[in-house]
This record gives sequence, C-alpha cells and structure tokens, in this order.
Amino acid sequence: MSQNKQTIKELFWEFFRFLLVGGLSTIVDYAIFYLFRQCILPSSLIAESGAWDSVSLIIATALGFLCGLVTSWTFSLKFVYRNLKDREQAGSKKSFILFAIIGFFGLIITEIGMHVIVGACPEIFLFQTTELLGLPWKEWLAKMIMTCIVLVWNYLGRKIFIFKS
Repeated sequence: MSQNKQTIKELFWEFFRFLLVGGLSTIVDYAIFYLFRQCILPSSLIAESGAWDSVSLIIATALGFLCGLVTSWTFSLKFVYRNLKDREQAGSKKSFILFAIIGFFGLIITEIGMHVIVGACPEIFLFQTTELLGLPWKEWLAKMIMTCIVLVWNYLGRKIFIFKS
C-alpha cells in the first residue's frame, strides 16, 4: 500500500474488484427488478393501463437499484477499497449517506435513461420473441445500457468522494 498515490497495478485490481462487486450488485438489482416487474407489480395488475405500466417500471427499477446499492456498499467496504486513507471514516454514517446520494443520482440517471430508451426503442425481436422472461427485450436492453453508464458514475463518484486513497 502506497502512502500518497495508488500504483496503476493497485488501481487495476481495485477496479477489477469493483467490477466483481458491481456484477453481484447488478445480479441483485436485476433479480429484484424482475421480481417486482413480473411477479409483484405486473402490468396486468391494473388492467394493463399505460399509466400503471410506467409506475410499475419506476417502482421495479428503483427497488432493484436500491437493493443493489446496499449490496454494493457492504462489499465495497470489505472487499473493493483496500487502500484507504481513513477506513473508519469511509465506513461512517456520513460516508454511507454520501454513498447513497451518489447512488441516488445514479438512480435518477437510470430512471431517465430507462424511460428514454424504452420510449424511443422499437420492439426488439430476438430468438423469435419480443420478450425475455416475460419482459420486453427493450427493457432489458435499456437496463444493460444504463447499468454501464451508471457503473462509471458510481466508481468515479465513490472513489473521489468516499474511498480516497
């Protein structure tokens, strides 16, 4: 562990661990998204109205994102950021609030992106169907695109503001 700056090698492995934790957090996010979108709050719950479909998408996206956020926080402290100036401060309530604020902005970016992409994207026909696990391919595509964008936002925001080395 260097005192002043991380080496390129240390940054590489930190980002690799971030990707692993991000992968786990994404699995949690997608699973909760799917559970709520398909099982708990499906479009058919209220006569398949367009308004309910939008509300269901917002709620499922937010809950998935928040569960992924908690997963990410937990594993970031223990596994990702090993070269910290002040480990105690990084694990403080203040840092969690900042972590959540960065995540909240990521959620806003995700929500906007989901609606823009889902609204603008035509139906996608893959593997002889327009759906995967009962949800439109375009929702999955939007989720994947927004995951990549927010991954960069989260890493940079957390690295700069919380997990300083």
